[in-house]
Amino acid sequence: MEHVESWTDFLVASAGATAALAGLLFVALSINLAKILELPQASGRAGETLVILSTGLIGSLLALIPGMDRAHLGLAFIVLWVPTWLGPSLIQVRTFRHHDYFKLSLAIWRSALYQLATIPLLLAGLSLRGWIGGGLYWFAAALILSLVVALFSAWVLLVEILR
Repeated sequence: MEHVESWTDFLVASAGATAALAGLLFVALSINLAKILELPQASGRAGETLVILSTGLIGSLLALIPGMDRAHLGLAFIVLWVPTWLGPSLIQVRTFRHHDYFKLSLAIWRSALYQLATIPLLLAGLSLRGWIGGGLYWFAAALILSLVVALFSAWVLLVEILR
């Protein structure tokens, strides 16, 4: 099993990247705030995007705590995953109820991408607890997929919302 210490550069870079993107998202939200508040699904999407970026930042910072052992880090990832998955999932279920067929298919894609980005965080927690393999590679997958989903959502909130 790899040591958390060998991941320090990756974790520092991911903490910086997620913090910077969260800051940029706040700017994007402030630019289009009136339009975002007009559209019922847009505020939920903004919340999901902030949650997924915050989770990457918090997870990276947790992993960088000196002396944090694998089992405790795994437990922290599992605890962090619960609100990261549950809150946006509830927002998405509410979104499903208010869409016609075409928009519903877009909501399903949005939900599927979010699930794809968040499930590896749970797997990272389970792995660090010793219940499955993969270790911090699951966390790396969660971070990278989360950044992809967050960038896509930020683009929608900044540009596509004005179309």
